[in-house]
Amino acid sequence: MDEGSLIISGIGMAIGVFYSIYHLFISKTSAGLEKEIEEKMQAHPVANVIRYLIFIAVNSFLGNMFFDIGWLLWISFFSAVALWILLVEHQFNFSYLSSIFMILLIFSGAGVPTHQQSFINHISDHTEYECLRIECVKVSEVHVNDELKTEIKTLSIQGYSFDWYMLFARGGLTLKDEDGNIKVFSGVNIGGLWLLDK
Repeated sequence: MDEGSLIISGIGMAIGVFYSIYHLFISKTSAGLEKEIEEKMQAHPVANVIRYLIFIAVNSFLGNMFFDIGWLLWISFFSAVALWILLVEHQFNFSYLSSIFMILLIFSGAGVPTHQQSFINHISDHTEYECLRIECVKVSEVHVNDELKTEIKTLSIQGYSFDWYMLFARGGLTLKDEDGNIKVFSGVNIGGLWLLDK
């Protein structure tokens, strides 16, 4: 991210934080919630907890959107789940609960990558393979005559696939070494988390 984009993202994030602080904690209308829901919230001692959970969920989501920090999406997701549990426990309005469910769907969909490089990066970060544009390198430790040595093998990329389905994505990568052996990786991404198929 270049300096100009970083400044714009920082300004956007600051506006989002100040806006949510004003509407959740300062404004009398409490972020435009309907009066009936606001009265129910004030009747319960968890009203402030609900406000903080909304604040954390919204601003973590914005932090991921502006700065592309994936783990913030998980904080946002768990805050929304905790919010949903609190609202179900205190039997708030059904329309409010359905809107929380829609927010959960949006959060999980926002974390799913829309480009194939995400799967290749996951392979590089979580396996012994380091993938570049047209080939991958496998770095492993081997025992030769009771000595530990590093072995490096070059594998060419034979094919890759990536399918985005809004709420999840599937990725595949096929590698071939110099001896003709084929290694296939495939996985599914749910909410920004890659799960490799065994």
